[in-house]
Amino acid sequence: MKFNNFSWMGKTLSHVLLFFILLSLPFAVSALSSDRDQPINLEADTADIDDLKGISIYTGNVILTQGSMVIKSSKLTLYNDKNNELEKAIAVGTEKKLATFKQRPEGKDKDFRARARTMIYFLDKDKIHLLKNAYVWQAGDTFSGDKIIYDTKNETVVASSIKNKSGQPVSNGNRVRVTIQPKSNNK
Repeated sequence: MKFNNFSWMGKTLSHVLLFFILLSLPFAVSALSSDRDQPINLEADTADIDDLKGISIYTGNVILTQGSMVIKSSKLTLYNDKNNELEKAIAVGTEKKLATFKQRPEGKDKDFRARARTMIYFLDKDKIHLLKNAYVWQAGDTFSGDKIIYDTKNETVVASSIKNKSGQPVSNGNRVRVTIQPKSNNK
């Protein structure tokens, strides 16, 4: 019996399995329910606040905390909506010191952590865009790439690398990388 005609089945099965493995990753930034009710505390070397435009810019060793969430960066720009509610935060790091994000997910005993050159946190859309040297991890599982979009509400991750005109990754260092730890047997 020949199975050569079914070689596509093995490739398809591999892609389907990889898809379901990625969907099952335990990345859950469904933050502690009390975090959004906590005050936002900021530390920085300088602050430039424009209430009329709804923009606040903090520079130099910036640390933002709200409940279990901590964002550290070189520069942090906050955008408020018409009701003076925070709708977007852009944290920018440097080549040597990337911006970082840490938060304790609801019902988890390990923090969700991320770092990137630029992080854009869309609070109203529950999404975090990590750009340039992006890296996320929780409980030993990791994702890295040039761009990672994390949907905190739906608990999905989309990672990509920079591609050249022909659609190929620019270099091996920019490829998406995933590490999934084995589930421990608690018997």
